[in-house]
Amino acid sequence: MLNTEAFLERLEILMENNQLNATAFAEKIGVQRSSVSHIISKRNKPSLEFMLKIHEHFEEANLDWLILGGEKTSPPTLTEEQTEVAQTDLFSNKQKEDNAAKSSQSQTNLEAEKVAQIIQIYKDGSFRTFFPKT
Repeated sequence: MLNTEAFLERLEILMENNQLNATAFAEKIGVQRSSVSHIISKRNKPSLEFMLKIHEHFEEANLDWLILGGEKTSPPTLTEEQTEVAQTDLFSNKQKEDNAAKSSQSQTNLEAEKVAQIIQIYKDGSFRTFFPKT
């Protein structure tokens, strides 16, 4: 179970390290200001979605530290080398996804281009059907 007090301490550390107030923090992670306010005031407990949004927008806030805490009093930071590797991996993964999407779309287009039949409809209501040779 989440220790809300400890989570709030980590949240405050994260906000302080990034020089963000509750409003700016909420805007950065894409939630309503009231959501952050209610969590800080202990009215609501943070949801998994809330924590994932924090993790998504703050690379230094890994989920282990954010949820479980630990001995560290500040979020772990990435070394310059780790940051470069992470950015390279992200770029590489994005290229692979784009290529897979293009390949899938090309295959779909080829299948869509295979004509099953052609129907000519005349103004008098009559029609002719043509089937391609296979």
